[in-house]
Amino acid sequence: MGQISNTAGSNIRNGPSSPQRQLLSVGLPAKTLPRLGAALKKQWRKYRKELKQCQEKFSPEAVHDSRVETRRLLSMVGLLSPFVGSGRAKKAQKVLKHHLDTFDALRDTQVQLQTVRKMKSDFPGATVFCDSLRKREKMLAHQTRKDVKNIKTKRLSKLITGFRQDTKSQAQKGPPEAANVLLLRMLESAFVRAQRLRDKIDPETPKTIHCTRIAFKKFRYMLEILSTRVQPLDKKLLQAMHSYQTMMGDIQDAEVLLQAWHKFWDKKTIIPKSERAFGNELLHRRKRLIGVYLNLADQLLDFCPEKATQVRVEHSPAPRQRRQRGPEKHPPMPQFDLKARKELQ
Repeated sequence: MGQISNTAGSNIRNGPSSPQRQLLSVGLPAKTLPRLGAALKKQWRKYRKELKQCQEKFSPEAVHDSRVETRRLLSMVGLLSPFVGSGRAKKAQKVLKHHLDTFDALRDTQVQLQTVRKMKSDFPGATVFCDSLRKREKMLAHQTRKDVKNIKTKRLSKLITGFRQDTKSQAQKGPPEAANVLLLRMLESAFVRAQRLRDKIDPETPKTIHCTRIAFKKFRYMLEILSTRVQPLDKKLLQAMHSYQTMMGDIQDAEVLLQAWHKFWDKKTIIPKSERAFGNELLHRRKRLIGVYLNLADQLLDFCPEKATQVRVEHSPAPRQRRQRGPEKHPPMPQFDLKARKELQ
């Protein structure tokens, strides 16, 4: 009764060894920026495909796939923001976040319904709440289906096309070392933000864990983009990151469920004993999930890109001008977006 799965924690404990973790510190090949430009085109197609599928055949699977591809496109735009202009990148991110928001209420209700159904046999007091969630899911599914069909991509398409052109142009202008340094600094900056938020976590304030999760998710998606398109990383490492994020996601789901329960009974003057028992279990469940995560919170440091600014560049066999002796600590940067670059310093 009320048992919590320790799968996430087990996956992290059995995660990558120290040498495998160092894969985070590898350099990027010389053609990283052009490859990311090509990857942006492919990701845009995936996003369009899944959105169209969701609009034509609305289902939980279609909603999930559309949300995943939207988040990946969102992360790719963020990773490329120094090369396309932070202002224009924010416009695209705003549109994509609006697309994600379309699914939020339905997704939360479906997760809540799935959890409550499993608890009904042990807590009869959950029955009335479960019926309420079922009705809410039906209503939200109808509304979300209409909202998804109204999503337009013409404006976003123009922005993505511009980003591809800008990325190609920037790749031709400057040395690959400069672009790679900037990309890795973006990755490092995303990790540092996640670490700072983790350090500020208050067990009594679940929102602090949620903020850490959002920041970590941004870092994880950026790393997955580089892993999939540019520099392959060990699968165990990526699985461990997913498990770490899942622990925080479980806490957020538990928090949203608890809030929904309180809202459901807010106007009731008398709450039956069985319903109170179910509410108490939801409260204890959230507390246990927080405890599980806090015991493993420091695992975040295992994903630190310790040498994120050390860049390895693949040399072309074509003749090149002779460089001055001695390593160049900070290679000259082309005229990328200055505002975005200053934010990383």
